[in-house]
Amino acid sequence: MKVLNPRTAFLSDYEVLKHLTETKARYIALGQSQGTAHAMKSSNLETIMKEVRDYLQTTPAATQSEEAISNFMHEISTFALEKAELLMMVNCRPSSIAELDCIVEEMDQRFSEEESAEMLRVVKRNLPPGPKEGDVIGSG
Repeated sequence: MKVLNPRTAFLSDYEVLKHLTETKARYIALGQSQGTAHAMKSSNLETIMKEVRDYLQTTPAATQSEEAISNFMHEISTFALEKAELLMMVNCRPSSIAELDCIVEEMDQRFSEEESAEMLRVVKRNLPPGPKEGDVIGSG
């Protein structure tokens, strides 16, 4: 595999999880059509994909959807946030002002308390909470 255009876009955890799930499904389908158990060429690749997928299924990415992320991005666009801050909000899904303050650089200087509270409301309204500890979404 070769990287053609490095750093041309950011990927959310949801997008990575979706890609890994779709890739696994393609390999399984290919393996079934060839009459083999699977079609992955490298067991190391299969292990890495499984471990990353297992980890991401414990994060908010496991409960998110394209629609939820799109709605969030539309509503949060009223605030002057950096792309990296938006990505961290989607990936981490902050549930308190303290968590939001860790994501948004110089939040207390850039935004009022009311604006910070509204940002948090937008997050909570649009992005579902991650799975509870011990829950695994879509394991396999």
